[in-house]
Amino acid sequence: MKKIIACIAAMLVLSLNCKSGQGAEGDKSMFSGKVTAEVDKLLAGTEVYADPQRVIPVIVNSEQGSGANAENLESYAIIKKGKLLSADQVKRLQAVIFNEKTYDFNLAKKCMFVPYVGFIFEKAGKQAHALFCFSCNEVSFGREGKAGNLEDFDAARREMLSLAREVFPGDRNLSALKEGK
Repeated sequence: MKKIIACIAAMLVLSLNCKSGQGAEGDKSMFSGKVTAEVDKLLAGTEVYADPQRVIPVIVNSEQGSGANAENLESYAIIKKGKLLSADQVKRLQAVIFNEKTYDFNLAKKCMFVPYVGFIFEKAGKQAHALFCFSCNEVSFGREGKAGNLEDFDAARREMLSLAREVFPGDRNLSALKEGK
């Protein structure tokens, strides 16, 4: 009888550590700090970005309007989806997007936004995204696939290009890009 009780107790402890079968990578709440008011405004709030249930990397057709009748971000058709980001990859992405030093809030570039890689953050039925353009180092943060705020990310180009190449290995367009602008 004592063995049965000990076995039940052990199973109960193990089940409390498990999050609905998500396993070790199910807990992606990496962000616990605060962001500056400028970053919070840029992201239109951090709640979805800070604690996503999953993050989906995508490649989009850089021609705006290409997603009119397809799954899209900001009217750019999603042409490829990668594997869900691992907990480490989410943490690295969050380290870039939550860091005020990533952005140059005092400069407005006059180049055409031509995104290629995006990341869709999902939490409790809500979506937020970051859509990256490597030709002018700008990122657009939006919600539910709609355009949001645009900002320069020159200081984090190397980290973002590295992550994009990691989640889309062998992509010719990403491989052709230089580390620095």
